[in-house]
Amino acid sequence: MSNAIVVYRDKPKINSWARWMVGRTMRQNKNNLISLVGKTGSGKTYTAIAICEIMSKMDGVPFNINHVVFSLRELMDLINSGELKRGSKIVFDEPQISISAREFQSDANKVFNYLLSTFRHRNLTLFFCTPFETLLDKNTRRLFHARFETMSININNNTCKIRPRYLEYSDFKTDPYRKQLIVIYKDEHGNNQSDKLFYWAVPKPDKEIIIKYEQKKLDFTNTLNKNISERLKKFDESGKSMTNEKEEKEIIRKPLTEKQEEVMRVFANINEDDKFKRARAILGKGFSSIHAHKTAAEKKGYSLEEFKDKIK
Repeated sequence: MSNAIVVYRDKPKINSWARWMVGRTMRQNKNNLISLVGKTGSGKTYTAIAICEIMSKMDGVPFNINHVVFSLRELMDLINSGELKRGSKIVFDEPQISISAREFQSDANKVFNYLLSTFRHRNLTLFFCTPFETLLDKNTRRLFHARFETMSININNNTCKIRPRYLEYSDFKTDPYRKQLIVIYKDEHGNNQSDKLFYWAVPKPDKEIIIKYEQKKLDFTNTLNKNISERLKKFDESGKSMTNEKEEKEIIRKPLTEKQEEVMRVFANINEDDKFKRARAILGKGFSSIHAHKTAAEKKGYSLEEFKDKIK
């Protein structure tokens, strides 16, 4: 197992994690995909913005409020805008709204996972600020390089304490290994020393960008609430149930083959306990063949109830 390491010629300085991320994008031709998790109001987005500002001071690549996005469309527009360059940083706030784990393999998730899988050559840093990682698609989570978790806020010195971990994956383990950053430096005697960084106290971001972020977040939530209200109104007017998705859109099923339809029809109208034995006598087929046709029909979304009393 390899370790995430930062080496200093003198004693360790603060913000070693930021230096590690800058090293990946500016010197190692890599990108940074980082989840920043924590309960609501724990300072996730402020912390992500602050880290981006710290990194910008190190690599000289500017960061501004336009690099904070709230939807997949905003993210794609930013990436295609031509504004970003090597070392740029992006904060994706509340990503679970547009790429939810509950919408497994939706078009949005497929597009997003393809984007992340081909993301390395851009050398960007992308933060995902969400209450829980599990709100995101599993395939998305397996592409993360690090996980930062907010622990507490110190109002006396305006810092947020986070627990940063470098993620390392194994084919033999579902969940990644969470590893601390190792800092190597020389002490006053010139001897090599090493420390593991368990926590990081991140200062509050610049006041000007906080004001702009809060306004942008307000605009986003207002639009989101308006869209929800309009959707609720449509449901009220249509009389449809929001819990019944089958009423909202037509289910498209693949047609059955003649053999599949015949098996389903016979099975639906047999009253004996041993239906397979009776079906074999009627159809003149083996158990495995009958079972295969029945299973294939059910996988297409058909049920026996639809074929009751449909004997030709």
